[in-house]
Amino acid sequence: MKKALVIALKIAVTTVLLGMIFREHQFTGEILPHLRAMGANWPWALAGLACAGLAVLFAALRWQALLAGQDQRVPPGRVARVTFEAAFFNITSLGALGGDAWRVIALLRRNGAQKLPVMASIMLDHLVGLVSVSIVFLGCGWLVREKLEQLSPEADAVLRGFAVFMAGSLLGILVSVLSFTPRIYAWGESKLPWLLGWPPLKKFGQACDALRHAWRWSLLALGASLVLYLFHFLVFYCGIRAVGGTAPFTGFMAAMPVIDMAAGLPVSVSGLGVREKTFEALVGGLAGLPASKAVAASLAGWLMNVCWGLAGGLLFVRGRRD
Repeated sequence: MKKALVIALKIAVTTVLLGMIFREHQFTGEILPHLRAMGANWPWALAGLACAGLAVLFAALRWQALLAGQDQRVPPGRVARVTFEAAFFNITSLGALGGDAWRVIALLRRNGAQKLPVMASIMLDHLVGLVSVSIVFLGCGWLVREKLEQLSPEADAVLRGFAVFMAGSLLGILVSVLSFTPRIYAWGESKLPWLLGWPPLKKFGQACDALRHAWRWSLLALGASLVLYLFHFLVFYCGIRAVGGTAPFTGFMAAMPVIDMAAGLPVSVSGLGVREKTFEALVGGLAGLPASKAVAASLAGWLMNVCWGLAGGLLFVRGRRD
């Protein structure tokens, strides 16, 4: 019952937000013509589609590096296939089952796979992603800091709040990584043996310490993650150009981490509605993109990602048949 209620709320939020956006900007009169322009601007549409595929491949590389840091050697082709399949679940899952759940399930089917290291690799995958997004946002945000004065008070507050959140997240990740080092963890265990002496927690801490002791794999994962987000954000930049818009690249890049984080909140279906409204406010403010084109560009970028998600669905169906 609770799961059904959550799904119903997601569908309701998505429907209400899209309804408001489409009514405000007249979907058939303003947004749809911009989407149709993708036919005339097809090189940008194809470039966006290619960037979306490359983003999935670099997501697979990041995950494989973190699996290697956990001594889980998985063939690159297997990791890439599961990552594409996970993209399918990310765009179709309405409930708790999503791409992360499928990644765990798919790898645990392999002989010799260990549950804790695989699950730790998923958590570390998100942590490395957060670090790379923080680097992109703080770097690009610093480059366009003068434009913050031109934003509405609401958009300015969102960006400044997000900057504080990103800086705090980086600090928190650094403290967490240091806390899982054997010496510091042993000190903590001596003070709180009833908690830190719990065997499952100790094993999990050892798995997380892989970011430090397997630092070469961690650096590879971070590098892959930075390239991953570059391609992921370029999908939406190509979406802007495909619908006939233009935008300064640094301003666009400063807005995208906030947009991507907002779209990832579990309040709507595949981020629809939330992404478009945030895209309209921030890309419009930082890059001067008209509202209707911003909404159309956001939808175009989402559709490019959906194409690869559907390709992952075909791989999943074919794998089930095999």
